[in-house]
Amino acid sequence: MNKKHKTFFVSDLDVVWENDPWLRYYNTQQLDTIILTCDVDWAPDFAIEEVINLTAQYGCCITMFATHKSEVLLNAPSHVEVGLHPDFTRLHNIKNFCDKINQLKEYYPNAVGTRSHRNFFGQNISDCAKRCSLKYDVSTFLWNEPFCQVHKDYNGLIKFAYIWEDGIHLDMKLPFNWDKISLNTPGMKILNVHPILMYLNSSSEDHRRSVTSRYKNLTVAPKSEIDYEVNHNLGIKNVWIDILEFIQKYQIKTYNLSELIQ
Repeated sequence: MNKKHKTFFVSDLDVVWENDPWLRYYNTQQLDTIILTCDVDWAPDFAIEEVINLTAQYGCCITMFATHKSEVLLNAPSHVEVGLHPDFTRLHNIKNFCDKINQLKEYYPNAVGTRSHRNFFGQNISDCAKRCSLKYDVSTFLWNEPFCQVHKDYNGLIKFAYIWEDGIHLDMKLPFNWDKISLNTPGMKILNVHPILMYLNSSSEDHRRSVTSRYKNLTVAPKSEIDYEVNHNLGIKNVWIDILEFIQKYQIKTYNLSELIQ
């Protein structure tokens, strides 16, 4: 891996952001902080465990947003924070926003953060999140955007934006490396992956869909069947491992999102 750890030009950003309580995470002088997240998306426990074990292997923290009750997440190790990943897009489910959040909150009562499935989020959901004692949301996706910062919303909810995720990387047919990811620019760097894409090491979203579409309930998909579909050539998992190796090599700090709001 020939990546260089760049030092940024000294700019006025520190002056612009001098009163921002999250300035230390904005990488204004050089890349020294990356935040890792994961949308579980009904993945079976063995796929969730794959993401957890990989981050542990490289000494990283990760925040995982849960769609369902998972024994692996209920017993997650200390480097894993569990947030909520409610789905407000399903037409067959008539539960209101707060009910869906509260249902997940019953499984994970210590959760303080949320990211909506497909980033379906608005003022009504924001107010529900606050009523359900959540403190932050990460439903804003700004692909490859530099200068990302934290926003405190009108109701006090802390709003984070993430800049990269595995499925969009595949949709854009980018190479299986992170050369096109703007890590060496100022701003908060929040990245996102999905366990089933990682486990399958998919080389395209079509590959992932061809596997997951067979299951009405992916959470109970047999490991032996999923193992048969794993891509053993270059795929999206290679990009993730490349990033984790970079983090480890340059001793870049990672945090759980709840640490940033304390």
